[in-house]
Amino acid sequence: MARPRKFDESTVLKAARQQFWRTGYAATSMADLCEATGVASQSLYGAFGSKHGLFVKSLRDYCEQQVNGLQSDQESAESAWEWLMAAVTFGDSGRLGLTEDGCYLSGSAAALARQDDDVSEAARRTYDRIIAVFTTALQRARAAGEIRSDTDIEKAALSLLAAMQGIEFLRKSGIDGAQFQEAKAGIVDTVSRAYGANRATRG
Repeated sequence: MARPRKFDESTVLKAARQQFWRTGYAATSMADLCEATGVASQSLYGAFGSKHGLFVKSLRDYCEQQVNGLQSDQESAESAWEWLMAAVTFGDSGRLGLTEDGCYLSGSAAALARQDDDVSEAARRTYDRIIAVFTTALQRARAAGEIRSDTDIEKAALSLLAAMQGIEFLRKSGIDGAQFQEAKAGIVDTVSRAYGANRATRG
């Protein structure tokens, strides 16, 4: 019979995630993870199988939190369109653990997705779920008359995901703060012109 775990998994995953995010996957050793989590290597191996297993679990756990946060925030928002603009520009409160270092998923995907199928799968699944959340919000916005009735919802959801990822890249790239704010304002203006009700569209 397997021994019961003597640690809280969510606490361990958070500590491991912070360690991986600080030092990168390749440079993080099991000794680093033991120190960060306060859990012996034997217990970590027993629970997660390997360093890679712990990394993938921490990434999937993070993605689940982020999507659930977005979903909950979207459902409670009074204005679906205003919520979308806040979500795309990282002004929303639904996503957890976003720091100046950026998003754990986008950083992991940029570094590892091409050679790690587990990371690639986690990224694809999460982006598909974010698109689904955006699609629901866009449908709500269209029903409320906040965006044009002829809006292609699928295309708009993809465009908003691309805008969000672009802003995320800029946020951690070292761009000047004033330029970053201008970039966010420009994104909001552009997508509002493209989809917003009663807004001029470009010819």
